[in-house]
Amino acid sequence: MKKIFALLLSALLLLSAVSALAEGEILLGQVDCAAHGTGCFAVITAAVQDDVIVAAKIDEFQFIGSREDLAAVGVPNSDASFGENYPEGKVLGSKRVNNELYSLNMQRAGSTVQIAANYNAVEAFCTGKTIAELEEILGGYTADTKADFIDAVSGATTADSLGYAQGILAAAKAAKAPTGTYTFYNKTGETVTELYLIDNLTGEKGVNYAVNGFAADACWTITRTITAEEKEAGYSMTVSFKTESGYEGHFDTLHIEVAPITLLSADAMTGATMISFFAPAE
Repeated sequence: MKKIFALLLSALLLLSAVSALAEGEILLGQVDCAAHGTGCFAVITAAVQDDVIVAAKIDEFQFIGSREDLAAVGVPNSDASFGENYPEGKVLGSKRVNNELYSLNMQRAGSTVQIAANYNAVEAFCTGKTIAELEEILGGYTADTKADFIDAVSGATTADSLGYAQGILAAAKAAKAPTGTYTFYNKTGETVTELYLIDNLTGEKGVNYAVNGFAADACWTITRTITAEEKEAGYSMTVSFKTESGYEGHFDTLHIEVAPITLLSADAMTGATMISFFAPAE
């Protein structure tokens, strides 16, 4: 009876842990970075829940040539127009996809661990840590001491293990980066020729989203991602637009949010601004 009670108690504790884990939203972040030298680039993804890194994935891409015993596998469209300007005899390929081929080349340089196994070891080291914990650990290493980090990661032997872990940290932070999504509706009755989201912290005007002409009654969805530090500093934007006739409008305090934004004609204004935060009725 005691064994049954103990099993039931363990099951309840496990279910409670799973329930608690499932409470927080899982966020995904991805970065492109130079984690290993200058001849390739890494694409690193991290999943974050309640500030904890719950999963990570590392891959790298570089130009790879075939061996007599193994053919290099290129990224999709390598055999089409995308691959027309590849270096002679090489393809742009994923090191994970070409794990066997790339690792045999590493073996010539004395490596005893395949590249995918190195990636997996760094991923496992970072998984389960909070962003703050990982940042504190990695902050203890420099370019001069990065070789010492290898000893901290069980199963990893690549000299750039620190660079890969730093990439996971950057991806985890990117997952937490606030993103706003704004669907603009042009109800001015004419073509909008200028549409800007001006950074109120820096005054930077940025890109003209209507440079190609934002037609009357058209809609256009824009996203804006900022850093956690920018949000903490009170990040906001000014919406500014101008039509082909010279009619202008602006709104000074747009925050990071998901919102419809209708650009109004002078006749349609019901308040003090030329902008409404409601989608137009169909």
